[in-house]
Amino acid sequence: MKHTPLYRVHIDTGAKMVEFAGYEMPVQYSSIIEEHIAVRTAAGLFDVSHMGEITVKGPEAEKFLSSLIPTTMSKLEIGKGMYSLFCYEDGGVIDDLFIFMVGEEHYFLVVNASTIEKDFNWMERHLIDGVTIENISEDTAKIDLQGPASKQIMKKIFNPDSIDKLERFRFYYDRFGGSAIMISTTGYTGEWGYELFINEGKAVELWNNIISEGTCLGIKPAGLGCRDTLRLESCYSLYGHEISDKINPVEAGLSWLISSDADYIGKSELLRLKNGGAQKEQVAVKLIDRGIPREQCPVLFNNNNIGYVTSGAYSPNIKNGIALSLVQKGLVSPGDTVDILIRNRRYKGEVVKKPFYKFNG
Repeated sequence: MKHTPLYRVHIDTGAKMVEFAGYEMPVQYSSIIEEHIAVRTAAGLFDVSHMGEITVKGPEAEKFLSSLIPTTMSKLEIGKGMYSLFCYEDGGVIDDLFIFMVGEEHYFLVVNASTIEKDFNWMERHLIDGVTIENISEDTAKIDLQGPASKQIMKKIFNPDSIDKLERFRFYYDRFGGSAIMISTTGYTGEWGYELFINEGKAVELWNNIISEGTCLGIKPAGLGCRDTLRLESCYSLYGHEISDKINPVEAGLSWLISSDADYIGKSELLRLKNGGAQKEQVAVKLIDRGIPREQCPVLFNNNNIGYVTSGAYSPNIKNGIALSLVQKGLVSPGDTVDILIRNRRYKGEVVKKPFYKFNG
């Protein structure tokens, strides 16, 4: 099993470790609820160095990426990032990713840990002249600082003026410990925060410095457990759950990502789905009964099975069970009552407007 550069730090901190995407990763340090609340009220620090980073360079870099994603590249400019997808011809999702524009001929991609090889192979298969791609995942550490106190902590370590000027989905390069560090105002929690990319050899020093500077502000190391509950409250998709090779972007509520006029892979099918062709849709359900829905739990409406839970958990914010579910299109809407079948027992829930928790930034 692989380890991130921060593995020994997690062990020494007493983290509970689990296998995830081939890595031994911290699922929690104290408790998922305690870490979740810390991110919502102060700050949490995440090691997500298992994720993948790929560079795309060359005079045809923009054209190349335009052929792979359904989102218009005009949304980007130097110093800005955006969310998008790689899709198959049939509309199924290969992966979701972030694309950062470093320069006119230089892009930096962040992909999911479990799909690094698949994504890179897909890109290689469609490579065009005038473009080079490089998988730099093994050399790159990724540390996420998220929560209301994150800006104050960052200003204690980096140039305060630069941090103050950084708007959401923007990034810049600074220096830390003699190495370049990329700082972006992105995240996966629904809170204002930062994603930090640095050479893997500097990860421990950076982690310890952030913890030291954030202790008086209530920072806590946070594991993958609360990362999942935070993103679920915010209704952010998780690959393999809300999106997959079998679940297209329209079904997942991501039709807004289909905006490009370029000739990209899957265009005809994605436009068909966006223009009313999807048979399923994603809905959010807040349990009325006390229970915790889990992936694959059936969703019933008027005693008919209409779909299943793609992600479910206990919400520390709502203090009850919540779920994202993939159901037949047009059958339910906010305010309707459904049943979720958990271990062969019915639990009543209300379909609610997404998200459960609005971005706090």
